[in-house]
Amino acid sequence: MKRKKVLLTTVGIILIWSFYGYLIRTISYLEKSNLKLEKQLKELEKEKSKRIYEYDLLMDLRKIEQEMNKKKNMVVSEKINFFKIEDGSF
Repeated sequence: MKRKKVLLTTVGIILIWSFYGYLIRTISYLEKSNLKLEKQLKELEKEKSKRIYEYDLLMDLRKIEQEMNKKKNMVVSEKINFFKIEDGSF
């Protein structure tokens, strides 16, 4: 009877250790794949930022101005001063 309890306890411990080992390997694999996905995400975000920057550089403001002038009869005013700096303020 005592031998069966010891054997059963030993088998139980071995099964639990095996299961935990399996879980640890699975978690490690998932963490590695997660790191790869994070790296790909960072690369894609860099590419997105680069494309947005290139788009902003290529945007033709003169063309937009002419289009607004033709379609909506809007004109860019040369007389508006948004900022005025006085000479004595420095």
